[in-house]
Amino acid sequence: MSVQMMMRRGWMAGVAGLFLLGGVVTAVQAADSSYKGKTIRFLSSSNVHQEAFADKLKEIGKEWGMKVEVRMVTTDELQKKVVLDFVGKADTWDLVYTGGVQRTFEWFDGGIIDDLAPYMEKHGDKSLLDWQGFTESARGAVTFDKHILGIAMATSDQAVAYRKDVFDNADEKAAFKAKYGYDLMPPATYKQYYDIAQFFTRKKGETLAGQVLDNDFYGIINSNKKGTFLWHDYENQLIAFGAHACDPKTLKAGLMSPASIAAAEYYKSLVPFWPANHINMSSGEATTLFATGRVAMQFEYFDRVIFTVGKKETPITAEKVGYVVPPTVEGNPLGVKHPFRSGPAVVSLYSLSKNKEAAYKLLEAAVSAENQLDMARKKPGYMPTRTATMVDLAKEMPVVQYLIDVANGAADALSDAQLMPYPCILKSSEIGDAISDSISAILVGGGVKAELTKANEKLDRALASLKKN
Repeated sequence: MSVQMMMRRGWMAGVAGLFLLGGVVTAVQAADSSYKGKTIRFLSSSNVHQEAFADKLKEIGKEWGMKVEVRMVTTDELQKKVVLDFVGKADTWDLVYTGGVQRTFEWFDGGIIDDLAPYMEKHGDKSLLDWQGFTESARGAVTFDKHILGIAMATSDQAVAYRKDVFDNADEKAAFKAKYGYDLMPPATYKQYYDIAQFFTRKKGETLAGQVLDNDFYGIINSNKKGTFLWHDYENQLIAFGAHACDPKTLKAGLMSPASIAAAEYYKSLVPFWPANHINMSSGEATTLFATGRVAMQFEYFDRVIFTVGKKETPITAEKVGYVVPPTVEGNPLGVKHPFRSGPAVVSLYSLSKNKEAAYKLLEAAVSAENQLDMARKKPGYMPTRTATMVDLAKEMPVVQYLIDVANGAADALSDAQLMPYPCILKSSEIGDAISDSISAILVGGGVKAELTKANEKLDRALASLKKN
């Protein structure tokens, strides 16, 4: 069976057997559960990871005789809701989706979420929560000193998705070689990334892989909508060029460094290869454009592309898409290779919960190896955080080998905690907003140094309240 067919059928083959295995994990506790009758409330934003996790919580809760209530809100509403409820001392939630790792650190610093390390020590079942079985990236994203701030319940690593059918076309390969002097292949460097984006950007009526285009075709696509979308895309550029937004030792902004200026100038140079409305595009909109056949390459979260090209209505099927690690900048002063922002989906324990032990045990059971594989089979696009589970999933969906390669060191998957080392991460919202505002202005014609200077000054004011390590 093809990858596409497995995705569209939800990988149902073998699921019955998995239910038997997964049932043992939860039913042992269900027969004599001390949590029977308890209600656990989970607050989250909505995405394929969170939806898969919420369904799993309900499934286990039912087996344990518990009631699990789930509320899905927007990302912005999630931040406001959790903070307002905490300030108001409301015990409304038990488990909360922290979104990006940066929010996890902010909420831990503010006392909104608990350290899970004591719960793992006192109540943990190592047969379910084998901490060392999680990828290094998943563990590192939520670990601060000896504290564990949450569980990364899903992997969300980035990749360059590219149109294999277009890249492999003999005419396109010959034309590229004639123009640039080297073979057409997925980009390993940002210089190659630029060349390929330029080469494949074409107007309606021109020819692509032997076909006359009915619409304009773009070399690349990014989600450049101001705010979180642009910031998380641009983080990749900063680290690739060797820049830091904040120095954790001096607590000074670093946006006027030569590396930061080079990153901004490079990003601005990509404007001709994006559609005109790139400046208003969300991640979902950008990925949909790729899946409808209008783009040659997309630097995006692997799981989002997998989910989108798995939909029945998309003309670009899974077999037409390949995945490679993001480009690198030769001579990166930070010594990183093929770096990108890794954004694992993290769930934490709300500090005002009245059912902390029960909530922790439910979380622990939901992220077991068997249950992660079950979620991946039921929800195409959900990606596990356990290396062994990735290996099992790759047997059914070979493209998942990409995540295994990344976990084994093919690229530097860096969480926000690494991109903005503590205590800088406590000002992650201010950092993201300032940089997003400046890059957005640059992309519509603003001067690189002028806009970065404004952002740098704004960040220095925000960072002044932090204490040095």
